[in-house]
Parts: sequence; structure tokens; C-alpha cells
Amino acid sequence: MTSGLSAFTALIFALSATACNSAPRALVAGEDSCRYCRMTIDDVRFGGLVVTIRGREETFDAIECLAAYVAALPDSAAPQRVLVADYEQPSRWIEVTQARFVHRGSIRSPMAREMAAFSDAQSAQTLQQRYGGRVMNWTEVLAVVRDDQFAPTGAGAGAASHAH
Repeated sequence: MTSGLSAFTALIFALSATACNSAPRALVAGEDSCRYCRMTIDDVRFGGLVVTIRGREETFDAIECLAAYVAALPDSAAPQRVLVADYEQPSRWIEVTQARFVHRGSIRSPMAREMAAFSDAQSAQTLQQRYGGRVMNWTEVLAVVRDDQFAPTGAGAGAASHAH
């Protein structure tokens, strides 16, 4: 009886460890909605995802919505993970601290702030040549969102609108 209980306990532990280390699910265009602005996600290339302290996955339709949401969180609610979709491989998640962001280049994003994320394997020079604009890191993205006083549609002064 003890060995059966030990095997069961080991199985539960192994399943829990696997669940904690699994990659977040891919965004689903037309089904998922943005946690920040509540718009339906139409283009997953600009998406983001926050894994909360409790493991809940919050989805975002644009990097600027993700950044505004994260910037507004109290320290006590700091997320486990903050991820962005790789613009060139949208099913691939990138940790925001490992991403490069292009701002105001030739790319047109859903919230009209023209931000897209890329793997840091691509050089800033390559991204700038390909897409134009300014190449930034996550800290700079947060600063741009704070400076723009970014707010979801209908939230008052400084509110952005989707370019759908």
C-alpha cells in the first residue's frame, strides 16, 4: 500500500512540474481578447501574454496594451512571466527581457503605436534596415507607453483606438 501511495505521489509531482514548465498556449485570432483594452485579437503577430503569480494566462492584442498593463501592476502582483509573440514567427513566445522591439517603423500594429517584437538573435541594424523605426528594449517600451499616457479605447484623455 505504501509503494502504491508513493508512486501516486511521484506521478502527481511529475505532472505538476511538467505543467509549470510547459510553454504557454498560442494566441487564437478571433477568439482571444485583450485583457487591457478588451478588443478581440485579430493579428497574433503583435500579441503578448502575462502569466500571473497564480498561473493564469492573460492575453493581449498589442505590445503597448501589454506594457501598459504590466506598468500598472503593483509590486505585490508582479507576474511570473511576460511574453511577446515574435513578429516573424508568431507562434514563438519571447520573454520581454530577451526581445528587441521596433517602434514607429513600416509595421502597422493594432493599437496604432506601431510596435512589434523580435528575437534578440536579430541585430538592431538588421531590424532597422528591414522595418525602419527605432529598435528598443523592454525598459524603453515601458517608458514610451508611460510617456504616451496610453489608455484603452474609451478610457478618456490620451485613449488610443484600434486600427482595425
